Amino acid sequence: VPNVNWFMTVPVSAAGDAAIALGSSKPGDYVELRAEMEVLAVISNCPQVLNPCNAFNPTEIEVVIFA
Repeated sequence: VPNVNWFMTVPVSAAGDAAIALGSSKPGDYVELRAEMEVLAVISNCPQVLNPCNAFNPTEIEVVIFA
């Protein structure tokens, strides 16, 4: 299953270790997608609560679907 991470920076070292780093996204940033076939999308607004990418304060997301 493909995994896309738009708003959190997770660098991977040459040894394969992953870390959490400060990202470049800011409040109000967004992504628009266009599905040209049926899709199943699973969304997580913050897979890890206690990390610096959200200033240790996860907030709500808004998802809008046009059909």
